[in-house]
Amino acid sequence: MKDYSKLEEFIRRHYTSLLAVANRFVDPDTAQDITQNVIYKFIEKETLINQIENADSFLFTMVKNEALAHFRAAKNENKRYEQLRTEEAEDSEVLRILIEEESNQMLLNAIEILPPQTAHIIRLVLAGYNNKEIATLVNVSINTVKTIKYGGIRKLREYFLSHQF
Repeated sequence: MKDYSKLEEFIRRHYTSLLAVANRFVDPDTAQDITQNVIYKFIEKETLINQIENADSFLFTMVKNEALAHFRAAKNENKRYEQLRTEEAEDSEVLRILIEEESNQMLLNAIEILPPQTAHIIRLVLAGYNNKEIATLVNVSINTVKTIKYGGIRKLREYFLSHQF
């Protein structure tokens, strides 16, 4: 369709009705894109134009197929995006677990170098026992538990400050 007057006439004749059909399937911006794509594809096939008896019906079918292709592409894109988000969340969770595990291991190693009674009290603190419960379990006064606990925390702090990782 090298004759631009015929091309212009073709577009004037079909654009509005094709756009109306496309608007039934998709949003207005996408409908304009689909309509323009259909017209472009149709006029690129000069041999096709001469073989088709009912161009309107054929063009409407092309619009419908383009709209369906748009939905499939959007659906696939959404799937890929969700998969990426899931993988990213999983990677983040794995990284968080690894860091937590490494931190716990470092803490356990640091506790091992404490004096035995201090290490035992610190482990009980980490297990969730309060000072009164620890005093009963270790058979010492609450004040002794507090003194040993805070001394152990101070030694752990010093250990981590001197072994910055």
